[in-house]
Amino acid sequence: MAKMVKAAVMTKPGSIVIENFEKPEVDSDSILLKTEVAGICGTDVHIFQGHLPTVPFPIIPAHEYVGKVETLGASAVGMEARGQNLIVGDRVAVVPCIPCGRCFYCKNVPSRPNLCENRICYGITMSSKNPPHLLGGMAENMYVVPRSSIYRIPDDMPSDLAVLTEPLAVATKGLERAYEPGVPYAREGFGIGKSVVVQGIGPIGLFAVVAARAAGAGMIIAIDSVDLRLSAAEEFGANVTINMKNAPKKEDRVAEVKRLTLGKGADVVLECAGVPAAFAEGLELVRRGGKLVELGHYTNVGTVEVNPRDICWRDVDILGSWSYPPTQFETALNLLYYQRDRFPFKKMITHRFSIEDAAKGIEKMNAKDESIKVVITP
Repeated sequence: MAKMVKAAVMTKPGSIVIENFEKPEVDSDSILLKTEVAGICGTDVHIFQGHLPTVPFPIIPAHEYVGKVETLGASAVGMEARGQNLIVGDRVAVVPCIPCGRCFYCKNVPSRPNLCENRICYGITMSSKNPPHLLGGMAENMYVVPRSSIYRIPDDMPSDLAVLTEPLAVATKGLERAYEPGVPYAREGFGIGKSVVVQGIGPIGLFAVVAARAAGAGMIIAIDSVDLRLSAAEEFGANVTINMKNAPKKEDRVAEVKRLTLGKGADVVLECAGVPAAFAEGLELVRRGGKLVELGHYTNVGTVEVNPRDICWRDVDILGSWSYPPTQFETALNLLYYQRDRFPFKKMITHRFSIEDAAKGIEKMNAKDESIKVVITP
């Protein structure tokens, strides 16, 4: 009798059912993982709410996950991104998106494989309809296809820490966008001692605070309206928090940021809220000649009016940050591993759910005043 694997399957927006699939045979260039923990991302919430119309339902959600190698294809031994040979029992983190290697961007802009026109992503663009089915993290097992970027996790690194690699990759890449183009000692771009504002302290915003602190920022200002998340921002390295409930007017928040930055505005603003109005506000929070990085808008949630004259007069750099290259996983893993005693990463995970309660987990992730990071533990 074939062994069965339990999975949470999103059949359409707002609908998750529990299904059992036959455990697949593993091709020579593929891997089967035993899932240890899967994180719920804001993207999973957006998919559940129907904000990503191109998703090929049904899917098994979750693109943030850690798994243990259960079955290793004969030629998959060398799939580890840094050249380590994999063995059965290794714990790994898998970069969720796979570039095609053939499109214009893959061939002509090799430093930005995240712009690939045809890339596929576990838990987002890979349907569970056909074998091998198990292409998302909310399942007892997960199938890793060829050309995936895989990072072996150190033996003494807890899986609850390693599962944070993907959102930290998003945040570190966003901050690193503010390095370029730049000459930090000439106050061009982010550098040691520079001031940073983070708008929106969800998991990405909180990790943006971590990235800025670890990279040597001076003043870090966190803006949000959720007490739980603002308190976490202080624990993770923010010097000052601005609670929007106490400063409901944009003018008050802008005035406070300027007061804290000698009247100039921040050197770098990272918009992580995913609210169009926050982008317009960010233009007023950043100093002339500074950098505004937009990394909160993965889905289309509307527009906002911006006066082009403000961009011109400020001579400001506006930088988009879309996902990250696969190599960003090494940056994130190293930060988590080597700075694990500096930052209280274990406080990131506020709630745990079983596969059977995956829908409840997504709902809890959307309850922003109650949670920071929600995970599924098979």
